[in-house]
Amino acid sequence: MLRRNRLKNKAIAIGLLVLAVVIYNEFSVYDIQKLKWSVRECSECVKVLLVADSQILGQKNENYFGSWIAQWDSDKYLKKTFSRALDHSNPHVVIFLGDLMDEGHIANAESFKDYKRRLDSIFEMPDHIMKIYLPGDNDIGGEEDVVSSNIYNRFNFAYSQPDTLVYKTVTFFKVNRLTHTMPEAPKDAFLNDYAERNTTNVVLSHMPLLFMPGTFVQNVLKELSPQIIFTAHEHKAMHISLDPVTDQLSDIWVLSPYETLVHSLRMDVGDIHELQIPTCSYRMGTPHTGYGLVYIDTQEKMINFTILWLPGRFPQLWIYVFVGIFILAFSVCTCISSYCVKGRAAYSRISSI
Repeated sequence: MLRRNRLKNKAIAIGLLVLAVVIYNEFSVYDIQKLKWSVRECSECVKVLLVADSQILGQKNENYFGSWIAQWDSDKYLKKTFSRALDHSNPHVVIFLGDLMDEGHIANAESFKDYKRRLDSIFEMPDHIMKIYLPGDNDIGGEEDVVSSNIYNRFNFAYSQPDTLVYKTVTFFKVNRLTHTMPEAPKDAFLNDYAERNTTNVVLSHMPLLFMPGTFVQNVLKELSPQIIFTAHEHKAMHISLDPVTDQLSDIWVLSPYETLVHSLRMDVGDIHELQIPTCSYRMGTPHTGYGLVYIDTQEKMINFTILWLPGRFPQLWIYVFVGIFILAFSVCTCISSYCVKGRAAYSRISSI
């Protein structure tokens, strides 16, 4: 009877340990990280949540035993982190900066439809939020292969919207360095005296622009006259400033994943700013993932921004591994101990006879 109670207590202890680990890994770690995020209150600004390089896993490159578990876990991670980022920021606009899918450029029609269905399920949000979608090289090709017009048109049909969108005093221009396309500028977009205008021009590009100057970038800056550029692709969080007078980069700095500060930029001093947003997927080979949060205040000519850094998923998975090893070793030791006790008891009975 005593031995049964001990086994029962051990089983309860193991069960509580597993429950505690699951609660921490699947819920608490995200809520704890959310408490570290910065927020700024503003009544007149436009709040923008930036999603970069989600690259949901596909079927061709992830074709191995148990790949469905990796896909399920990756989707679950994106869904949990995005829902918390959405709740924290309460944005007016959500922008997807390309590479939504990992295998969009090689997917057939049926697979592409399935990828889009998964994306819609992962990044659920209310209808009143403006959504902007950009294609990346993993969506339409272009980095290591030629952009197919059929694949490009398929993406544009799935996410049908104009290349110029306006929310209040902010105008968003979608440019594509992969296809060298950009929208026509409105009549007042090229006015140089920004201080006299009550509007903000924002260029959106999957590929970085200021770090890789060229004819296309020069045309974008000249025709669209942006004050701020949002880009992705590099899976890093960076800020770059360009002095358009000298055509030289005036400032470059990497945003630390250990800081959650709200940074401020003036939009009326002449510099053009580019913010590179890190990937939000833990499967991209970088330990630091996050979402971008930007406050655009046209009246005050200010941009405030921060990165909503996310908890790493691999440390959580390692916790599961270590706990599993511990439970297995504990169970083996318990079985051996129980077997030895039974053996001693049987030997005692034989000896007494």
